[in-house]
Amino acid sequence: MKSKIPNLLSTISKGIPPKLLPNLVRRDVINVFYHAVSDERMDHVRHLYPVVPIADFEAALDYLQTNFNFITYQQLHDQRVNGVDLPPKAVHLSFDDGFAECFSIVRPILLERNIPCTFFLTLDWIDNRRLYFRHLISLAVQRMIDLPESEKLKFLENLNTRLDLKLSASLEFQSWITAFRVSDDQVLSVICDLLGLEIDPFLQDVQPYLTSAQIEQMHAEGLTIGAHGLSHRKLGFIPPNEIQIELVQSCSTIQAITKQQIVPFSFPQSAGKVNRSQLAEIRERNPFVGLLFDTKDLRQDENFMVNRVWAERPLTSDRRLHPLPEIMTTAYRVAWVEDILNFGRDLF
Repeated sequence: MKSKIPNLLSTISKGIPPKLLPNLVRRDVINVFYHAVSDERMDHVRHLYPVVPIADFEAALDYLQTNFNFITYQQLHDQRVNGVDLPPKAVHLSFDDGFAECFSIVRPILLERNIPCTFFLTLDWIDNRRLYFRHLISLAVQRMIDLPESEKLKFLENLNTRLDLKLSASLEFQSWITAFRVSDDQVLSVICDLLGLEIDPFLQDVQPYLTSAQIEQMHAEGLTIGAHGLSHRKLGFIPPNEIQIELVQSCSTIQAITKQQIVPFSFPQSAGKVNRSQLAEIRERNPFVGLLFDTKDLRQDENFMVNRVWAERPLTSDRRLHPLPEIMTTAYRVAWVEDILNFGRDLF
């Protein structure tokens, strides 16, 4: 019976008018985040999650400016730490990863509209020092797609021979390689060799990530810079001492670049399985570590944890990019179900 209750509540939530949901799911602030905005393909990203076209991003900003009041990270920090009131219908915008398009495309749009934003950066990628293995995977998938059909078959034959695999089609290769969650340098080296992918020239020519000079300029223009880990590891699967290193070192490095007194931190992928008591202790010992940002939409957590709605996440298997109002409505419906379930647990 208990297992049926969430499904029943989910069905009921779909009948709630979207305009009524914010009144049923009370939140002091809504947090929304993106990764990539561009009209170009961004081959190093496009097979991991959607690249948001500029017009779609501008439409999302129109929606947010019409229905909410943008706040800075400092306002959010002051509200969580010091109890300072926020404006009604507050919304905070952020970007993860630190792609170069944050400077060349997103930044001018935000400055023109006078919209505050926080950009969370992975330390290893600043100044294009290293290519993230999953960005390399996306490049490999696109290189495979772009091959003539005869070359695809030859590539698969050579790959199967080198790695003792039995992949027979492009989609099988794509499913296999995009399932990687931990880097396998030896396997990726073989794939790069067979596809003719060269990492260093890509980093030098394309420069996919932000540079230190761009970061300094963005901060000088009033945008907030946060940390996103040293190398984008999922922290819930590493030892506690390494979690502390990831938070403290990445935040201190951003502090050295920007001279910010407080540096917020966004968990790569998610903060699932990370002990909240440990996080509280890390922040207490290192007061320059600011609020911690996760990806669980409107879910409530510890006061220092900030959950965000992933604005570019596809809601269906066809990876179609949904408009932000639709994504927000879905987030509200999920939160309503969770709030009802939590209320029931507390009651009984």
